[in-house]
Amino acid sequence: MADRHFDEAIAILDDARLLHPEAALLARIDFLSAQAHYLAKRFDTATAAFEQIAYSNSPWARAALFNASSGWLHLGNQARFLVDYSELEQQGGDKEARATLRLEEALMQAAKGDKKAEASLQQFIRDFPKNPRVSEAWVALAELAFHSSPPRVDEARKTLARATESAPTAAAAERADYLSIWVEEAAGGNETKVIELAKRFLEQHGPSPFAPEVRMKLAELYYRRQDFANAQTQFEIIAQQHPDDSLAEKALFFAAESAMSSMGEHSLDRAIVLFDQVVQKNGALRWSARNEEALIERKLGKTKDALALYDEVLKSDAPQSEKREALCAKGDISFETGGSENFQRAIEIYDQLASDKNEPSHWRNQALFKKALCLEKKDDRAGALETFYKILDDETREYGQRELFWYYKAGFNAARLLEEDSKWESAAAIYERLAAVGGNRSEEAKTRLNHLRLEHFLWAD
Repeated sequence: MADRHFDEAIAILDDARLLHPEAALLARIDFLSAQAHYLAKRFDTATAAFEQIAYSNSPWARAALFNASSGWLHLGNQARFLVDYSELEQQGGDKEARATLRLEEALMQAAKGDKKAEASLQQFIRDFPKNPRVSEAWVALAELAFHSSPPRVDEARKTLARATESAPTAAAAERADYLSIWVEEAAGGNETKVIELAKRFLEQHGPSPFAPEVRMKLAELYYRRQDFANAQTQFEIIAQQHPDDSLAEKALFFAAESAMSSMGEHSLDRAIVLFDQVVQKNGALRWSARNEEALIERKLGKTKDALALYDEVLKSDAPQSEKREALCAKGDISFETGGSENFQRAIEIYDQLASDKNEPSHWRNQALFKKALCLEKKDDRAGALETFYKILDDETREYGQRELFWYYKAGFNAARLLEEDSKWESAAAIYERLAAVGGNRSEEAKTRLNHLRLEHFLWAD
């Protein structure tokens, strides 16, 4: 049992029973067997066994009654819990044992989102004000306040202060320090304090099961502040210390992103190594990592290596979003390489991206825009203008709104071509459309429209 080999312990105890031990030893065997089932989280079997012992003349009866009460809590049987708890009280069960059960009851209610939890915790504090675990009740009340909708942040802060004042147990101190990080972040405005709280938690509670999550928060805060060196360090520590944790893949990925964004001499090489480790994990981020690796190879001027990585993504079972990114990047490489043949190859790729009406309009419009640039490079100005107009005339909506980034880029480039061809009225008509959309470049379109009208006397009568 000490080694948590519970099935082996139960089997040994069963063998011991077969030796027909005397009553006192048999009672101890039965109690230990129930305890092994309890520790193995087989609460139904354990609770039934404890209750049988509790209502017998076993020397372990009172301890079994306590454990049976706890078992009913785990099984969510409030009625049976109250019966056994009342019996324990009548038998003169010590005050600390009863306090423990009452606190367990309140904490389980809180964990299940039971509306009675807050009242139960407050009642525990009133009934057992000198109990060493009062601090745990205060922390639980702070958690309820913080997780309410909307969060009661100020109340959570004040309740955590009460927990700190009440000589907190190690468990309460750990949970309070953990919760303080999220409370301060939710309060907003003092990111430096949140960083200090996270660092202090890791110093004081290094072995805590909350440590990976806190370190991830610390790394994200550094990343948000563009302190990429510290972010990379924290992300890599998570991956090294908790390689099998669900956070490990994400930590590796963002360690690589941090390396990409830093200015270190070998940062891009390190990023490739980290992205490759993400791929080896064979998780949800593996194809995003391959696309990011390819981007680094492009930055390093290794176009062939980048194309090989993009082809790997396109031939895989990667999600459509990753395949779209890889395909578009291949088109971009052809465009950047230049020359009539490469421009034509890019056009064919962009056509492939734009042809699927089910694709998000952001991708379709991006592909059409880049195709238009290729046509312009090939001196097909009419084809380029026609392609820009396809974006402007597309009435597709996403969530009730037009995709504006590529829409504006297409509009301003179409207007530029028309102005270069002295087609002032047509250019003005496009600027009017851009101004009417009401997006972040509408004012720029209005300014350009007014300038065009003044310069070429286009004011209506």
